[in-house]
Amino acid sequence: MQKWREANDVDRYRRKAPGPMGPNAAADAAQEDPKLSRGNIEMFPQLRLVEQIPHEGSLLYFGQTLAFGFDKKGQPIQIQNGGLAGCRFADMSRFVGGQEQVLASLVRFQELQAARMEESSRRLGRPITKQVVITNALGMPLRPQPAAVAAFKDFLLVSSRYYPESLAVLFVVNAPPVFVMLYRVIQTWLDPVTASKIQVLGKDFQSTLLEHIDADQLPRNYGGSVDFDILGTTWSREECERCFSACRRALNHNDCVDPAPTIAEPGSRRYWMLAILFTASYFIMQNVGL
Repeated sequence: MQKWREANDVDRYRRKAPGPMGPNAAADAAQEDPKLSRGNIEMFPQLRLVEQIPHEGSLLYFGQTLAFGFDKKGQPIQIQNGGLAGCRFADMSRFVGGQEQVLASLVRFQELQAARMEESSRRLGRPITKQVVITNALGMPLRPQPAAVAAFKDFLLVSSRYYPESLAVLFVVNAPPVFVMLYRVIQTWLDPVTASKIQVLGKDFQSTLLEHIDADQLPRNYGGSVDFDILGTTWSREECERCFSACRRALNHNDCVDPAPTIAEPGSRRYWMLAILFTASYFIMQNVGL
């Protein structure tokens, strides 16, 4: 793992990164654009990663994963818009410059989540080594683009080798009814520990999420109280860029919190095999014509 990090200079993503946006920066961002009023949520934590990606706000338009809030145990949350990403993957790949850059952006996000675990560990005074993943399956194409499948396989390979399991729970929300039924069968094949980490939910998922996550740590369309719809389909690419840029300018305030020291190796467990199970069952559903 260490050789891989050194060969790819993975540590550059977090080197000398500033801390979270303080109250002044958050207020300035919201004043510049009302869409960025975010309550107790730190807007766009990835802004604190040193290496910046040109037009990073556009990646959210294409369905990139968003770091958003913490669960009741202090574990960082990531929200994946699987349906949107599946539909817009080809455009995103061209936008960032190909498959290699797509993979680099995914690795960069894992570094962000590891940093958020460390910060939460410091804040709570105990090790936090897991994360909560919410995958929105709404609009997921029945036949995903081959390039998207290839990129996902590459990411699973890198993740399983270099990022130990870090899953607390995976929520698949807005899953099609046929997939919910299929997963009930697949679930019987899994060991109890693995099965306990995956919850496949239909359209009525909000109450389940709120059992694990406070409302002020979730967007309203996920059952929470935060009016922030950048993960939906209502924002244009230009709006995503503008909001991201507003937050970046606001982050220039000197009220950032010092970054947390490393308390534990990022992610002491793996969740990527679970993602493989989910993906395999999804492809089975397609290939048998369900």
